[in-house]
Order: sequence, then C-alpha cells, then structure tokens
Amino acid sequence: MDRFILILLGIVVLFSFITYLLSRVSIGGKPVKYSPALLCFLAGLYYLYLAKTVQVGFADLANAIFSMMFFTGFVAGLGMALILDFVVPRFKS
Repeated sequence: MDRFILILLGIVVLFSFITYLLSRVSIGGKPVKYSPALLCFLAGLYYLYLAKTVQVGFADLANAIFSMMFFTGFVAGLGMALILDFVVPRFKS
C-alpha cells in the first residue's frame, strides 16, 4: 500500500509538471494546458469501462487500479491548470 501511495504522488508531480511546462511553452493560450487532464480523463474512463466488462482473472482488478491512477493524473492536471489560470494572475497583479 505504501508503494501505491508513492506511485500516486509521483503521478501527481508528473502531471503537475507537464501542465506547468505546457503553460509556459504554449503560445496558443489556455486550452493547451488542459490537454493532459483531458487525456487522463479519457484513459481513466476507458480503463474503468474495461474493469466493468472484462471478467478474466485479475484483469478487472488491474484495470480498476489503472483507472484510479489515470483519474489521479486527471485531478492533478486539472488542479494545476486551474491554479495557473486563477490563482497565479492574482499574485502577479
């Protein structure tokens, strides 16, 4: 269980960094920084669907764990993007 929590914390750090990096590098604007969160959400839904339908051995359990990991990435990416959109501009002004 300790390893799983460390893996989830690593995912939070990774997707927060990717979102921050995309916000600094992108020229187009705000929608680009939401793409990691959107991709994680879609992958999480896909693995949740697989966990509900696949009935072979422990495959459904593995898919449920992957779904939780992707939803953790979704929450981290979305949280970081919202912080960059709403909190950081208040400190700059």
